Amino acid sequence: MLLAGCGKDSTGTQQGVPLSSLLVLPRQDSIFAPGDVRVFVHNNLLSTFTINESDPLNTLFATFTFAPHSIVAAGNTLVCDTCTVSVSVTLTPGQYGFTLSPAALVLNLSGEPTVSVSYGTYGDLSVYTQSPRYANPADYDQALVLYRENTPDHWLPGRNSGHSGAATVSGALETPSRYVLAAPR
Repeated sequence: MLLAGCGKDSTGTQQGVPLSSLLVLPRQDSIFAPGDVRVFVHNNLLSTFTINESDPLNTLFATFTFAPHSIVAAGNTLVCDTCTVSVSVTLTPGQYGFTLSPAALVLNLSGEPTVSVSYGTYGDLSVYTQSPRYANPADYDQALVLYRENTPDHWLPGRNSGHSGAATVSGALETPSRYVLAAPR
C-alpha cells in the first residue's frame, strides 16, 4: 500500500514519489546542531553507533547498526574481511532526515546496515494537519516510515521500515543516499 503512486520506468524499476508528496516529520527543537558524524566500520565486526541530541539529557536521535560484512565495496575496491571503512552521516536541519555517505559505498543486500530513529522528544506530529489523510497526530505517527531518495526527487519507502517501538522507526539502509521519516501526504 505504501508504494501506491510510485511509478515504474520502462525497465520496470520503481521510480518513487517526489518529496512534495510526502509529509516529512519536522523537528521542534532549536538547540540541535546538525553536522557530519564520521565513524569507522570494521567490516568483520558488528558496528553500532548512536547520534544523540545536544540537549542536557543527551536524548537519542538514532542508532546505526552495521552487521559484519554489510559493506561490500568502497568505490571500485572490494572491502576485505579485516578492512575498516569510513562512513559519514550528515543530519538534515529542521527535520528527521540524514544523508549516508560516501556515495561510492556498495552495501550488502542480504545483510545491509539498519537505522532506528527516535523522535518522541522533538518530533512535531502537529504537521498532520497539512494533510486531509490524517484525522489526528496518532494516525500520522502510525504512517511514518523511513524513505530514501532513489534518484533526484524520487523517494521510495525503505525496505523493512516501520515502528520498532514507541516513537521509533527502524529500517534498512539500502544505499548511500538521503533518508527522511515521512508519511504519504
